[in-house]
Amino acid sequence: MRTRLLTVTAVMVGSALLNQANASGDDSCYPSWTVLKENLDACSNLPFLSPGNDSEVNLRLLLADKGLKTFQLSDEKNLEREEGFGAVPFSLFRFGATDLAMATETAEEVKPDESTATAAQASLTAMLDKLGLTRADTPAAGDEFLSGEGSRCRSNSDESAQAFISQVLASTELTDAERKALADSRMQMLGACAWDADAREALQPKAVASATGKAFATYLRAAGAFYNGNFDEALTGFTALADSPQPWLKQTAVYMVARTRLNSAQEAVFDEYSQLQRDKVDKPALADVETAFKQYLDSYPDGDYADSAQGLLRRVHWLAGDDVKLAEDYAWQLKQQGKASGDLEPLVIEMDRAVLGSDRQNLRSPWMLAITDLIRMRETSSPRLSEADLKTQEPSFADQPELYRYLQGALALYVLDDPQQALEHLPTALPEHLDYLTFSQHLLRGLALQARQDIKGAQALWLEMLPRATQPLQREQLELALAMSFERNEQLSSVFAADSPIRSDKVRYILLSRVADADLLRQQTTQGLTETERNTALFVLLYKDLMRNRYADFAEDLKRLPEKLPEEKLGYALGYTYEKGPSLSLFQWQGTPSESGYTCPAIVQTAAALKLDAKDPKALNCMGEFIRANSLDGMPLDSKRHADTLGGSAPGFSGEAFSRLEGYKTVIANPKAPRDEKAYALYRAVNCYGPSGYNTCGGKEVAPSVRKGWFRQLKKDFANTQWGQTQQYYW
Repeated sequence: MRTRLLTVTAVMVGSALLNQANASGDDSCYPSWTVLKENLDACSNLPFLSPGNDSEVNLRLLLADKGLKTFQLSDEKNLEREEGFGAVPFSLFRFGATDLAMATETAEEVKPDESTATAAQASLTAMLDKLGLTRADTPAAGDEFLSGEGSRCRSNSDESAQAFISQVLASTELTDAERKALADSRMQMLGACAWDADAREALQPKAVASATGKAFATYLRAAGAFYNGNFDEALTGFTALADSPQPWLKQTAVYMVARTRLNSAQEAVFDEYSQLQRDKVDKPALADVETAFKQYLDSYPDGDYADSAQGLLRRVHWLAGDDVKLAEDYAWQLKQQGKASGDLEPLVIEMDRAVLGSDRQNLRSPWMLAITDLIRMRETSSPRLSEADLKTQEPSFADQPELYRYLQGALALYVLDDPQQALEHLPTALPEHLDYLTFSQHLLRGLALQARQDIKGAQALWLEMLPRATQPLQREQLELALAMSFERNEQLSSVFAADSPIRSDKVRYILLSRVADADLLRQQTTQGLTETERNTALFVLLYKDLMRNRYADFAEDLKRLPEKLPEEKLGYALGYTYEKGPSLSLFQWQGTPSESGYTCPAIVQTAAALKLDAKDPKALNCMGEFIRANSLDGMPLDSKRHADTLGGSAPGFSGEAFSRLEGYKTVIANPKAPRDEKAYALYRAVNCYGPSGYNTCGGKEVAPSVRKGWFRQLKKDFANTQWGQTQQYYW
């Protein structure tokens, strides 16, 4: 749930939001298994301060060091595992921040959670019963918005109706008829936030004669004008009530005067894409708004709308581009949140968006500067942060010199490509406790050592950090850094040694499936940490034996299959996304007849035939059938990873994986191939490109003219075969 204070978040971020959507609002995210990221990689964040992180992650790390619970992550969620994530790297989804929260400017600001809404409905129903009224089936207009979706209509909710009617019921200066008329009018208003003139007039209560009754009626008229966007009329009504003797009306009117002024002041400052146009901001009008909110807070520091007023003041400062006051606002709010142990999520999101939408030339707060500096260190930033730029900021970091030193080191490594200079800015003494800043400093020091080819020094540092890495995801980050270092320096066996510090399952799966050689895989079939790891090692071993023409090894390694095969689907360990993938039963494929009428023996017999003759037409076609029938085209184990990522070094098995298309080509080119085998190879080769026109069978591409030739050969020379008769097209 987004708490009340988030009311401001939405519009504050209107202009920043569209840019940020590219960072963290994509429908799907896939991990990029690297540590040194020079550009935004919003789907692959790391638990140390990095230019490649989404800015929200860097903010969370800085706030966590202040003792705030902003970096409390759950385990990988099911969706993340389907997308191939392990513990590190991670997407924003891990925090539950799957929506880009738009701030609102209402009193209630956010949709209440289910329990609060239910309680408000029950209380409201009981009040209406006392008045002899029943509620219409129409839901409250303000309760129909998504969490974080901004609109002045949000406060037209069950809660606000309940607040109004409770005051009407409690007033001893109203007659029963007036109470009923006022409550009925408020309930009629509840279902919408826009009316034509006649409909608005019809909403007003009739037969209200007392002074207090007229004051409540004035409030309803002003509220209707506010929701309808008639701000001048609303301001007149609320101003008239600001000295009301009725306490609730007075407090609410003082608050609504400020809120109405804010809505009027911001009415024309956003374009059609919700982008803030600062040249259209009326700063004198915003100054009046600020005065009005401060007047409310001075009069009602613990008032019903104090949280909202504080949030809307932040919005005023954001609209005005007053980043100094905005930083002070956040410092105060964080202090209050720390005392209350409340939900920090809305505030974190708001702070991140506020920085993204700020005029960066005016920033003075260290946390704001650090976030924007890391953004400006990205390779794609223009202009990139320079040493001179950073030097001018040094006075702003007077109270946080270690953060400044980290930024100096990061600039040297990421922008200047000078690891020696980076090391000069980073501390060498390793403390017993690693908060996220000190963790970032020493992790970066290891990266700089590695960049200087001091591999042993980097590894020794990260190993020394391990027992001190007690904050969320710190250990997993070190394991990733160590695993990549071991992999690239021919120390893969260290990852899988009995005393290996690397326990992250996904990291181990990637290295087993991508770079482990046959001997290491055989070792892990019995020494893997878990049953899944042991099954994965055996699967990869058998698959690569089979697909890399190591048929004798395949026959021997097949003996490692247990008598009772595990049913576990290994898709996650093998690199599949959104698929459960195959199990070890794949290697007991019995070659059942295909829908096309072609029959094959068991895969073990096919492999034995290819061992004897690598060009055996029947065996080549049946290898193709094995791949096709089991959906192994495009198998993750056959793809190459980028050289800079985990698992991107030279594979432990040499040679190209078997390709159906290349197998069919071999049969087609074989003058001694039996008639049916050649016909079937032609049939399948043609269909490798159907119906999309793109090759789905691997191997080297062939021109359309070659495919046309295959089709004509099939229709001419093999017309009386079932495949010559059924094939009608080529692609």
